[in-house]
Amino acid sequence: MSSPAGPQGQASSGAAPAAATGPGAPVPGTYAFGNERQVQPERLRLLAELLDDGTFAVLAALGVSTGWRCLEVGAGGGSVAAWLAGRVAPGGWVLATDLDTTVLRGLDHPGLEVRTHDIMRDPLPQTGFDLVHARLLLAWLADPQAGLARMAAALKPGGCLLAEEMDFLALAPDPRPGPAACELFTRVIAAHHAVLARRHGFDPFHGRRLAGDLAEAGLVNTGCQGRLAIWQGGQPGGRIWQLTLAQLRDELAGSGLVTAADVDQVIEMCGDSRFRFMSQATIAAWGYRPR
Repeated sequence: MSSPAGPQGQASSGAAPAAATGPGAPVPGTYAFGNERQVQPERLRLLAELLDDGTFAVLAALGVSTGWRCLEVGAGGGSVAAWLAGRVAPGGWVLATDLDTTVLRGLDHPGLEVRTHDIMRDPLPQTGFDLVHARLLLAWLADPQAGLARMAAALKPGGCLLAEEMDFLALAPDPRPGPAACELFTRVIAAHHAVLARRHGFDPFHGRRLAGDLAEAGLVNTGCQGRLAIWQGGQPGGRIWQLTLAQLRDELAGSGLVTAADVDQVIEMCGDSRFRFMSQATIAAWGYRPR
């Protein structure tokens, strides 16, 4: 499963999402932003620009180094897999997996293998990994704890698992545009969360679960951190939201929560350099398989 770049609105993270009904309705637990879409390379590039520095800093602090065997699950655009391949060379190996490797096919690094793989169903190599990493994956899985358990089982004793997920509670506009514009932005974002939760099974508040989920998976010496920033219209943060809302425009308008005109207005706001908003938090949590 690829890494999504979108944000969402108020949905309960404690309750199972309602199943979608009707012809052609999305299946809960399915990714809403397919890699085959024409805009997806740009989405993944922008996501990497926004998140990679934080991810790389955590990976470096965890000690990733020459000779490590690494598994990158849901590798998306491949920026993290490529960084890992450079970090573990010479002698290391990185396996980058995804349900759809369309964007990954252009990667060409020594010691990097790309494989089409479903973490919920397909077997992994028996030799344990020093590191397993997944970014923005678990919140899309129908059974995230089962997926996390499979990733933890792929570690060698003493190996490290790093998971990163977003929590959208922090997302809020700078009040300068005025109450009406801020209310509209908040309402469209809330509709986005609700649509992805109900129709795709996405949990917009999964980040707060990560540390506890790793402990429940049997990992030890767990730790976590959160990162957020002020994003600006017309810049990568605003552009990510424009692409996200444009792709979901019909689903949002069909939800009855907002109109197509509402969505279009927020897309325009996210292209305006005068508009700023606090990003969703990116939560990183790590733990180690007991020796």
